Amino acid sequence: MKLRLFILLGMGLWAPQLLAQESVRQAFDAYNRQAVQEKLYVHTDRSYYVVGESVWFKVYALNGQTHQSMDLSKVAYVELLDLSHGVVLQSKVSLKKGSGNGMLVLPATIQSGHYTLRAYTHWMKNFSPELYFEKTISIVNTFTKIPAEAGTSELDLQFFPEGGHLVQNLKSTVAFRGINESGKGVHFSGALVNERNDTIVRFQPRQMGMGTFEFTPKAGESYHAVLTYAGKNEQSVSLPAVQEKGYVLHVQHSQNQDLTLEVESSGMEESVYALVHTRQSVKFSERQRLQNGKARFQVPLAQLDEGISHITLFNAQQQPVCERLYFKRPKQKLAIQVQTDKPVYATRQAVSLALQAADSSDLSVSVYRLDSLDQGESEDVYSYLWLSSDLKGTVESPAYYVNNPAAETDLVMLTHGWSRFRWETIVQGPQMKYVPEHEEHIVFGKVTDMNRNPVKGAAVFMNAPGRDLWLYPAISDSAGRVFFEMRHFSGLNEVVVQPADSLHQVELESSFSDQYSSRSLPGFAFNPKEQESLLNRSIDMQVRNAYMPIYTNAVASDTAYFYGKADRTYYLDAYTRFPVLEEVMREYVPEVDVRRSQGRFRFLMVGRTEYNFTTPPMVLLDGVPMFDLNKLLAIDPLKIKRLDIVNKRYVLGSAVFSGIVSFMSYKGDIAGYQPEGLVTSYEGVQAGRDFYSPRYDTPAQRESRIADFRSLLFWEPQAHGQQKLQFFTSDLSGHYRVVVQGISQSGLSGSQTYTFEVKKNEVN
Repeated sequence: MKLRLFILLGMGLWAPQLLAQESVRQAFDAYNRQAVQEKLYVHTDRSYYVVGESVWFKVYALNGQTHQSMDLSKVAYVELLDLSHGVVLQSKVSLKKGSGNGMLVLPATIQSGHYTLRAYTHWMKNFSPELYFEKTISIVNTFTKIPAEAGTSELDLQFFPEGGHLVQNLKSTVAFRGINESGKGVHFSGALVNERNDTIVRFQPRQMGMGTFEFTPKAGESYHAVLTYAGKNEQSVSLPAVQEKGYVLHVQHSQNQDLTLEVESSGMEESVYALVHTRQSVKFSERQRLQNGKARFQVPLAQLDEGISHITLFNAQQQPVCERLYFKRPKQKLAIQVQTDKPVYATRQAVSLALQAADSSDLSVSVYRLDSLDQGESEDVYSYLWLSSDLKGTVESPAYYVNNPAAETDLVMLTHGWSRFRWETIVQGPQMKYVPEHEEHIVFGKVTDMNRNPVKGAAVFMNAPGRDLWLYPAISDSAGRVFFEMRHFSGLNEVVVQPADSLHQVELESSFSDQYSSRSLPGFAFNPKEQESLLNRSIDMQVRNAYMPIYTNAVASDTAYFYGKADRTYYLDAYTRFPVLEEVMREYVPEVDVRRSQGRFRFLMVGRTEYNFTTPPMVLLDGVPMFDLNKLLAIDPLKIKRLDIVNKRYVLGSAVFSGIVSFMSYKGDIAGYQPEGLVTSYEGVQAGRDFYSPRYDTPAQRESRIADFRSLLFWEPQAHGQQKLQFFTSDLSGHYRVVVQGISQSGLSGSQTYTFEVKKNEVN
């Protein structure tokens, strides 16, 4: 009886803690089932441009957990942002089976500087903008004054206590990172002092401006660091505030050994719960009671997946109190072999480039001329997926850390720590405002009445007037919101958005995100030593644009109509012309009964025994719905070329039409009619474009006097693992770099570079 009572008392003591442990993990698992993680990676042809050049890019859409291609979203949003997050360029790119490609032409209005190229999907807007893909590219405007090289500014130094906090009387490891105005880690010396200017510890970075030191904060004291950098006068930087109570987490690890999580608290004797996950897949969870304010967890290294693992410590109230990252170096990458048929080529000579990788690999290839402006790529798809995409801020030379076993990756983990979510969101459950565009690009809008109140159940139609007839219907929800799935819609078009009720009005929402990450761009300064290379690059660009097209083979528009083949088509030139359109309808179109009541015209479909229509058909003019037939029938019939009749019930999305009467003008310009509703320009997904690469197969082509000053010789965003590519050199001699990046079907990522030379006097 005493034993049973002891067991029951023990269960009563531990049950709340066990419940807390289970509820955290259950909430985390439930969140992951709903919050599917997409990652985008963008391979650009280069990273340094002059205005007038084009940025060619390939978008890889991947599963955030497996790094395999992900066919969730069909549209990627690509933006070029300036230093203050101002939008310079925007584009929407179609994604098919997890990849897409496009281009941005850099206009002469862009100022010289560093810019952020970022990419995301509609679904990714549900999460932090820190998760968007971002890359820094440099652009120089050679038609304006270029900023000269700036002098050395103050050191930007930040401190990062391990686990997140400094707690008085608890020994802490503090990481630090010092960068210059260009965002590069630099060497400096520092001393930690208290408010009495007593030196506590001296420190200096070990790698790319990063390092660590240990100290024990005292009660009632504040601390700052005194720095000496580049021979300048001393600079003072404050440390984070010291907490009176709290937790300190320290991770001990060595190569191929288990992780030891050491927890220390200021006088608290309660249970703590450790949860470790890799890319949101839980790998370890355990609860322990603090003994004398301390606890220790042993995490088997074999249980952790490759890449970055998040270590989170919770208190007894399920509140996260410490967090730490750990990096397990990946062991396997996608092997890519690149080889040209010759090491040296003449100008205007064919180059045969052989690629070899896994057959299922999705690859992109860039070939460009090397000059002093090129700084090389510090990041590729491999280092981005395994490192940068799960860290906050900008990592200097991420490829160095994943490819170099001697690199101190833990310094990066300590100075870039970040969780992909807020734990408050986990407990409350995700609130998904944005749906994935899993079929086509979706345009959202809102219907209101004349008093700006949202209208429920309002029918709205959207279309782009022209020769291609595509109509997009929608019904507003309780909040007045509507959405249109824009199939077969690409490029910049004028669109008409019409509510069926003329007393309603519609506004369209921007599809682009208005949230921005905390990453900052480095300062920009031009080195005068690169003046000659920049001048040559600018001349090459101008000659190339003057004599050659930028791209070819734009995908032709789909000229089919949304209703397919009409039941009857009338070409009005085949009939005697009447002066008014009403007479044309009454004399030649028996399928449509033209009625007039109280001065208002009305159509009704007739002549089909299986249908008994009592409501009017949908009437279109160049795809624009016509709700006022008096205005339609007042149009000069000589402007109308064709009339299609769909004499049956037709279902389009949420709309059901009692037949369709579709008029088409000669010019596709709605015959000069001014439609009611919202008329505005709207850009759909970017039309397909192929990189232009001239051929010199014949002597006449090789001897052509048209200058070929291409510095970007070749761009192929849709290569695969076993392939031979061919392109031709230009008139520019020099060394050329081949960059190949890609993803295999199993989720392996990798890149490879290769160089060859072009000489003017080389024999063909």
